[in-house]
Amino acid sequence: MKKNRLRSNIRVLLVVFIMMFAGLVVYLGYAVTMYGERWFVTPYNPRIQNMRTTVKAGDLLDRTGRTLLTIDKEGNRNYVKDDGTRLAIAHIVGDGYGMTYGAQTMFAKYLFGFDKDTITRIVDAISGEVRVGSDVALTIDAKLCDAARDAMGKSRGAVVVMNYRTGEILASVSSPSFDPTDMKMFLEGGGESELVNRAFSGLYPPGSTFKLVTAAALIDNGREDFTANCNGSTEIGGNTIKCTGEHGKENLEDALAHSCNVYFAEAAQQLGAQKLLAEADKFLFNNDMLWNDVVMGKSVYESTEDKTQLSWSAIGQYHDLITPLHACMIAGAIANDGVMMEPKLLYSVSSSLKTTYSVTPSAAATPVSSAAAGKLKEMMIGAVKNGTGKKAALKNYTVGGKTGTAEIADGDTNAEHAWFVGFVDDDEHPLAIAVILEKAGSGGSNAAPAAKKVLTRAIDLGY
Repeated sequence: MKKNRLRSNIRVLLVVFIMMFAGLVVYLGYAVTMYGERWFVTPYNPRIQNMRTTVKAGDLLDRTGRTLLTIDKEGNRNYVKDDGTRLAIAHIVGDGYGMTYGAQTMFAKYLFGFDKDTITRIVDAISGEVRVGSDVALTIDAKLCDAARDAMGKSRGAVVVMNYRTGEILASVSSPSFDPTDMKMFLEGGGESELVNRAFSGLYPPGSTFKLVTAAALIDNGREDFTANCNGSTEIGGNTIKCTGEHGKENLEDALAHSCNVYFAEAAQQLGAQKLLAEADKFLFNNDMLWNDVVMGKSVYESTEDKTQLSWSAIGQYHDLITPLHACMIAGAIANDGVMMEPKLLYSVSSSLKTTYSVTPSAAATPVSSAAAGKLKEMMIGAVKNGTGKKAALKNYTVGGKTGTAEIADGDTNAEHAWFVGFVDDDEHPLAIAVILEKAGSGGSNAAPAAKKVLTRAIDLGY
């Protein structure tokens, strides 16, 4: 009996170990499939660092063919000579020491020939031929990046411009920037936030730009006819929420144009925490942004049953956080009939005069229906024509947008980030934009004019 029981226990243990081993194999397979690319392009991968001096790397170009970076046989990097352009594109191109997730790290497998098939690599090794990498073209236009940097002036923050039909990132600028030709300070442990790509990884309170999500929740839940009376403030949960003016009786369209805090604070009480959370999730808040071309921070929306904080969350405060790239994607989704496109940074890969990769658009999500997107689009157009976004208007083109003035704690006082997110409603110029200027004050007064300058330049360049 004891022997039979022992054998039975051994069999059970064997089955358990086999199942555990099978589970481990499945998990490893999943991890390699999902994260293998990310592990390879990490700045700390020694294979990439070692190959920099043993491979003739390809060139890094912008979408127009302008050379942004060349690497010679000794591994020396030659960047764009123009100082302003070099600073404008620094976070996209990256540094030469693996300290940032720039293109020369993200697309190292192409630049250093790791994408070539095994047979070709074996033949090259046997023949003694030096491996030659591929030329990589990015979706950005360096001239448009220059314009974005100029529009920001001396402000910290970020600007992102996308084609909302294809998801191609046409410009992305983060300030303050760094000079990849002079990294001594950073290598010695100095510097502070210059290496952070604020456009992709900077997490900011969205302020009133989040009202787009709250408006979408009202539409999706059949409450778009909700009205509120704005006398300059409202009492919710025993606390006062102030508005920028006294707007009187407001419907959804007027409230979005005027960016009325009272309306959206009271709308949050009508919707409730779970419906707001569900809407935010549809717009990809609280989701890991695992894209092929971009390392992107996770935007955050927290649900709360506290009435006051729920209202603050509906107007882009409380614990709300968003990256400028995500904000641009949201504006683009509304312009694109409710379809949010995956952000693209890799435009093409060419080897031996042959193109081996070309950008292919793909959808990331459909947060709202085409009908709901159409309503939001018209409201955003109204916000630029008659509301807080007037300074983003373009002559001869229809612009939709939403301003934001996000309050942040700054020592013993409060400061305000200036936001503008929007789009050009034109089939020939499908442009979406997000502008965030840190501690610059009103979004309508500061971010909207910056957006106008960038969009004007984008159209002039044919985008």
